[in-house]
Amino acid sequence: MPLFYFNFTSDGLVTTDEVGTEFPSLEEAYLDTWRAVLEISFEKLGTRDDPNRDSFDILDNERRPVMHVPFSDVLRPRQPLRPTTEHQWVRTIDLCRKEIARSRALQAEVGKELKKAQLAFLAIRANLRRLTEISESNFGS
Repeated sequence: MPLFYFNFTSDGLVTTDEVGTEFPSLEEAYLDTWRAVLEISFEKLGTRDDPNRDSFDILDNERRPVMHVPFSDVLRPRQPLRPTTEHQWVRTIDLCRKEIARSRALQAEVGKELKKAQLAFLAIRANLRRLTEISESNFGS
């Protein structure tokens, strides 16, 4: 199971995790960090300290940073998923149409490149067949 380290930064001071903790995946390590952020924030708010400037850095088993988790990201309320004004709806629909057009253009481009690759593959296959026939006729089987 992978080992992760969790360095905690608060008021500019870094507390380095020297032990580490095993988790089945980075996702599980992140979810545990999320819970720790909520617990620490609750404690800090109880003493009227602001947890929004704190953060965790998740490091892999070689102590390379793999994720930065600011408390402010965890504590920030979720943004509404739907546009709230007609202008935002129009803009969202326009962006979707542009992405669809872009996607279709990319799909056509990939189709052309795939066709080129298929033709090149067929040419290579034909050349290999001819070379095999020539080598068999010149050197016997």
